[in-house]
Amino acid sequence: MSAPVDLSRIPLFARLDAAGHEVLLGLMTRQAVKAGEPVFWFGDRGDTLYIVEGGRVEVTAPDAKGGHVRLDTLGPGGVFGELGLIDGGPRSATVRALTDCSLLALPREPFHTFLRQRPDVAIDMLQVLGARLRASTAAIRGLPNPNQVIAETATRWQRVSDAVATVAASHAFTITHIAWFGTWIGLNTVAAAGWVPTALGFDPYPFGLLTLIVSLEAIFLSIFVLVSQNRQSERDRIRTDLDYQVNVKAHVEIVGIAERLARIEQALMEPRTPAGHDRVPS
Repeated sequence: MSAPVDLSRIPLFARLDAAGHEVLLGLMTRQAVKAGEPVFWFGDRGDTLYIVEGGRVEVTAPDAKGGHVRLDTLGPGGVFGELGLIDGGPRSATVRALTDCSLLALPREPFHTFLRQRPDVAIDMLQVLGARLRASTAAIRGLPNPNQVIAETATRWQRVSDAVATVAASHAFTITHIAWFGTWIGLNTVAAAGWVPTALGFDPYPFGLLTLIVSLEAIFLSIFVLVSQNRQSERDRIRTDLDYQVNVKAHVEIVGIAERLARIEQALMEPRTPAGHDRVPS
C-alpha cells in the first residue's frame, strides 16, 4: 500500500491550507496503470491532472522521425498533466507507466468548481505557473547556440579547412593568383622571345611546372572546400530542424488560440435569459 500523497509537497498546491488539501483529495480518484501501459498519448484531450502515488512513469514526446524522446521520469509525488486543468487543450507529451503505478486523477470540471469556491487558490496557481514559465524561459535563453557548439567542438583539421575555404573564396586570393599567373607566364614568354636574359625563363611554354603546381593546389583546395561544405551542411540541417520545431509549435499555439476563440464565440452566441426569469418555449 502506497503512502498517502502529501499535497503540501507539490508546488502547485503547496500554498493551500490543510482544509483545501482535504477537499482536493476528496475530488481525486485512484487509477491503477500496469507497467508499459500509457496513461495518455500525445495529442489526446487534456482534462485531468495526475499525481503519482506509487511506481514510476516516463514522459516522452514524438520526434520528427516518429520515435520518442524521453523528457522526464516521475516517481511518487510527481505531477503531470497540470496544463489540462487550465485550458483543456491537447496533451503535449505521452506518459507511460514504467512500473505498475497507482495514480491520483483530478478531473478538470470538479477542480474548476473548487476554484470558484476558493478563488485565492487560482491566484496561487497562477503565481506557481508564472514562476515555472519564467524558469523555462530562462533555461531556453541559456541554451547554447547550435552553431556555436559546432564551432567549439570542431577539430583542428576542420578549423584549418574552414580557414582555407574562407581564404580561397576571398577577393585577395583571386587577385593574387591573377597577378601570380600573369607574372609567371609573362616572364617566361619574354624570356623565350629573348627580350630578357634566357636564364629567367625557368618554365617555358607550355608552362609545365605552373600546370603541376596549379593541379596540386586545385586537389588540396577541393579537399578543404569539401570538408568545409560538410560542416556548413550540418549547420544548415540544425537550423532547418530548429525552424521546423518552431513552426510546429507556432501551428499548435495558433490552433489552440482558434479553438479558444471558437468557444468564446459560441458562448457569446448562446441565448441568455435575465436572472430570475424562465424562458417560455415558443
